[in-house]
Amino acid sequence: MPPKKLPSLHGVKMPTIWPTKSSEKSIGLLLKKLKQKEATKSRANLAEDEGLDWLKPRALIKPDDQEEVSEADLEEEVGRVLCTVNPQWVPDEVAYHYGRAMFVAKPKPTYGKAYPLYIYQGTAIRKDSDEAKAQIAAGYGMVGFDDAGPKRAKVKKSAADEEEEEEPEAEPAAAAEEAKPEEDAVVEEEKPTEVEVPAEPTEVGVEGDETVAAEGGEEAEPEQKEEPVDDGSDEVLDIKPRVKKLANQFNFCERAALTYNFPRRSVDTQTVPPPRANYGATALQCIIFDFYQEDYAKKLKEKEEEKPKRLRKKAAKHAKSAQQIHDEQLAQRIREAWAILERLVNQNIYDDIAQDYRYWDDPSDEFREGMGSLLPLWKFQFDPMRTHAVCDIQWNPHYQDLFAVAYGSLDFTNQQKEGCLCMYSIKNPAYPEYAVITESPIICLDVYHEIPYLVCVGRYDGNVCVYNAQLTLESSYQYKSDSVKDKHSNIVWEVRWGARLIDGEASFFSISGDGRVVQWAVMPGELQATTIITLSSNVPPIPGPDGTMITINSCGSCICFHPEKADIFLVGTEDGMVHTCSLKYNKNYVRSVQGHHMPVYRIHYNHYNNSIYASCSGDWRVKIWEDGRDEPLFMFELGSPVGDVKWAPYSSTVFAACTADGKVYVYDLNVNKYRPICIQAVVSKKTKKLTRLDFNTRLPVIVCGDTKGTCHVLKLSPNLRVMCKPPKKAQGVDQRTLQIMKLDKLLSLVRDPPFTPGVVDEKFEED
Repeated sequence: MPPKKLPSLHGVKMPTIWPTKSSEKSIGLLLKKLKQKEATKSRANLAEDEGLDWLKPRALIKPDDQEEVSEADLEEEVGRVLCTVNPQWVPDEVAYHYGRAMFVAKPKPTYGKAYPLYIYQGTAIRKDSDEAKAQIAAGYGMVGFDDAGPKRAKVKKSAADEEEEEEPEAEPAAAAEEAKPEEDAVVEEEKPTEVEVPAEPTEVGVEGDETVAAEGGEEAEPEQKEEPVDDGSDEVLDIKPRVKKLANQFNFCERAALTYNFPRRSVDTQTVPPPRANYGATALQCIIFDFYQEDYAKKLKEKEEEKPKRLRKKAAKHAKSAQQIHDEQLAQRIREAWAILERLVNQNIYDDIAQDYRYWDDPSDEFREGMGSLLPLWKFQFDPMRTHAVCDIQWNPHYQDLFAVAYGSLDFTNQQKEGCLCMYSIKNPAYPEYAVITESPIICLDVYHEIPYLVCVGRYDGNVCVYNAQLTLESSYQYKSDSVKDKHSNIVWEVRWGARLIDGEASFFSISGDGRVVQWAVMPGELQATTIITLSSNVPPIPGPDGTMITINSCGSCICFHPEKADIFLVGTEDGMVHTCSLKYNKNYVRSVQGHHMPVYRIHYNHYNNSIYASCSGDWRVKIWEDGRDEPLFMFELGSPVGDVKWAPYSSTVFAACTADGKVYVYDLNVNKYRPICIQAVVSKKTKKLTRLDFNTRLPVIVCGDTKGTCHVLKLSPNLRVMCKPPKKAQGVDQRTLQIMKLDKLLSLVRDPPFTPGVVDEKFEED
């Protein structure tokens, strides 16, 4: 009978044997032992099985594109080196000097001949110093670095202590005795297997013995761990030195630098996608506009619903019906039609004046070289303002036929109770295009260059207002200063629009008799005031009723901004001073000039040279100044208080002034530097006085106002508006360049020659 091959069980190769009864018995014992082996497998042995790969430690997976770094580079220590050069140190610091209007280098601190670059206060001290001796006497610094930490020492135990420690260790010994019978039984079972199988079963028995020995070894491990405690007769104690260890100040690490940086994790959330739908339509401008209108109406309706019921009832009470809105629109169309008819009728009535304005030029200018004349054209007057004075007048910068007039009163002994803002057009001299009656007389106005229908005004009571000419007359002003906290405490003498703020809001400036220059920001629904500068006076403080010293401010009378530098402006005062101020430096003046001996009424910059400006005053004089000079370039005395002076927009050397005796003076410095080229009496000096005038930027006319509320439009003769002829060598030069060259040539003749030191001495030495 051929021998049988037994199948391998759990990785154990079975020998080829003859099927006898003894062999079957040995096989049964072997299977029993294998089952016991599987039952007693530890976690460490299980990890060796191929079926339990998940218990094995996982290897780190490196990306394919990771850079390979050698072990030498990884072990290399990178040190940090301190150097004396600070990369963030600024060698030359500068600061802005507002007096010079430039950046100036700050002075460097001096340390004698040496300049320290790095200063550090150390902590090391010399051994022979008194401080070191005191520390050594106190016990500091006597222990070395190795001896400073805790030490371990052995202490012998007494016999009684040993007996107490040996008594509780009887249990592990008993447990070992209980384990011995089990081992003997296993050995007895193995003996017959070794006898019956001569050669090959011996290997199986050896393997079985090793397995049993391993099991016995696992059980014997706890006894081995406790052996040092059982056998040792000495106890190890930690002994700390009594001497304090000094803190090592040269090897200090900040704890904040040793924190663990947690890795970043990204969290993703998956949600149900929103429903989608395809929509297609033709998007035209009209459709988009209608949609925006519907959305805007819906938002307004939601705002109305959010309001309380009381306010909603009030709004509904004043809401206009569809019929009322239709009636108003119809009335507006009828009003526009009547305005056109009115202009047609007035042009027929004043046809001769319109013809003179359009075609007539004074032929006598051909025979009067260097002299001209003014032709009176229209007179504008508003019946309710016959007793008021024209306090300010200005042409609209966008509409050449429109000008604004401020009606007030300059007679402070008999002041009027109300004023008026009017806008006239030369197309309709009979009635103003826009007229609003105010609660207080209007002293000054200014038309916004960017938005020509916005006009800011300054009033007699110290308030400032902004009017919108596009709104109906029922709305009156659009913005007004607060009458309690923001208004001026004196008359507002002049207002001027300024540059827009950083956020884009429009702003204007006002100057008043209380000595303040205030900037007004046009915010939605309100005006926000900011005091730019308070004009100080040279008068010393005077004692008040209670003995406190009161500082007297200088009364401002006019203001003028630089055409190019929006932060520089000139201020005229009632004591005759002309101050140059800056918006960036509001603590003091940039420079001051004693311009006149009486109040300065107007300051105006030249349109072609920003360093030249003219001023007029109640001391009968007009002066031409240049920035940086304390003395005027030209000075003209007109024999009467000068109310206004303006440079011509078409010429760099022509300016005009009006006086209290009812005359208009026109000067051309290129023709005559000492006398006017035109003196025109406009009103009778016994009953009226001229207050203000202004040049039209496009038409050859000027407008001036008097104290009886009348505005006079005058046409300049050809000799008063002569343009420059280009030289033969420069035929392509534009008119502005020629005007600048003409003024520079004139100023070179007037300016003092530069002083060169040493020139006179050299001439005497040569003689």
